Amino acid sequence: MQRLAVAVLTLASGSVQAAMAVLGADHNLTAVVANVDAPMTHTILELSAVYVAPHFDFIAVPPGGYITVSAPDGSQAVNYTGSRRDFYAEYIQGEAALITYTPPTDIVQASPDNAFVIDRYASGAGETAAIEAICGNDDTKPAVCFKVLDPPKYKATQAVARLLINGTSLCTGWLFGSEGHLITNNHCIPNAQTASNIQFEFGAECATCDDPNGAVQLGCKGQVVATSAEFINTDHTLDYTLVKLNVKDNTSLAKFGYLQARWTAPELGEPIYIPQHPGGKPSRIATLLDNQTIGTIESTSIQTCSPDEVGYSLDTEPGASGSPVISTKDNTVIALHNCGGCFNGAIKLNKIVDQLTQLKLLPANAVKGTSPSPNTTTPATTPSRPTRAPATSRPNSPAPTLPTTTPSPSSPVPSQPTSSPAPSSRPSMPCKHKTRKPKKPKQPKTTVPSSTPSTTDANDGSY
Repeated sequence: MQRLAVAVLTLASGSVQAAMAVLGADHNLTAVVANVDAPMTHTILELSAVYVAPHFDFIAVPPGGYITVSAPDGSQAVNYTGSRRDFYAEYIQGEAALITYTPPTDIVQASPDNAFVIDRYASGAGETAAIEAICGNDDTKPAVCFKVLDPPKYKATQAVARLLINGTSLCTGWLFGSEGHLITNNHCIPNAQTASNIQFEFGAECATCDDPNGAVQLGCKGQVVATSAEFINTDHTLDYTLVKLNVKDNTSLAKFGYLQARWTAPELGEPIYIPQHPGGKPSRIATLLDNQTIGTIESTSIQTCSPDEVGYSLDTEPGASGSPVISTKDNTVIALHNCGGCFNGAIKLNKIVDQLTQLKLLPANAVKGTSPSPNTTTPATTPSRPTRAPATSRPNSPAPTLPTTTPSPSSPVPSQPTSSPAPSSRPSMPCKHKTRKPKKPKQPKTTVPSSTPSTTDANDGSY
């Protein structure tokens, strides 16, 4: 079984792209098939795995029937109905996933049709074997630690999502504007096909600051609000992708709020913080350096994974790609994290805003305040061959219920706002690249059929 790995791009400058973390791998199995008129159960077991995500070649469930994917004890249950092709079920924490099919009760004639076919599954041991972009010590803290001490920072993390991509890879993204859009890196979601198979999980945080699961990949499971998204736009040079979530039935995004950018560029010495899901862990916030001072923008033009990025020494890890770099002064997002090393690097968000404005794709309420007049604004960056979304219809999915008030994460008055400190003159800190050898693989995976059907009635998260 493949251990956690990271696609790493080493640049001439010595920086390392903060690529998405590869958590696991696909595993083939003998097809698991259910007839439409017969109940069945099946268990997929992967010893020592931290998660299992069955992959459906298709489902075609008749009215009144449903498929349930859950942990063996019936927890984490999600129901699936209707028809759909080529997708991963929502991941189950632990080393086993139980698949139960319940047929309709009114079937009077046998049918040769299949209700579903599972052709493979994804799983992983969650062991880090990768270069990490931690500068010195890891000074990030669980987001819940800020709930009382610094409410504006905690509130901003509610709009930040953990992304499980194609069942095996991890990134971070965040709600951008009030219409259900999410933004992350191009190297996380490069195309529409990838956008069609992602679990967008919000509220993945632990209940207490000292919960040991706070340091565990895919720990403290949140709410998966969507498993696919409409592809809106991407740009390789600016390393961003904008999508619009195909939110599940009876699911609202309102409680998560949303983040806003600003029209102006990041400033040298500007204090910042970064909500993120490093390595796919529960949400954490980077705000302090090793010397316990507030992190700041230490350079406004470094040549790293992309030209002309901002640089800072706040800690990140693979899987944090796509995180918002937020100004402590006004709680607006000023950059999109995409590059590891010390300095870490991020794309200036005003460049992305300029491009989306030119393309008339900027989401509603995505930017705080009104656009500056033409004679005062920074000239817009020329788009570098942006890729528009294909002219295809959006899947039938209800629009998200969205807040109609001022966005919650960016509207609170920042705690103890201060003027920008003078530009930092301290030398950049050496980057301690940390690696950990993967453990010896466990025994080969097996699939174990269960003898009795499950009676789990799991309606939370029904499709």
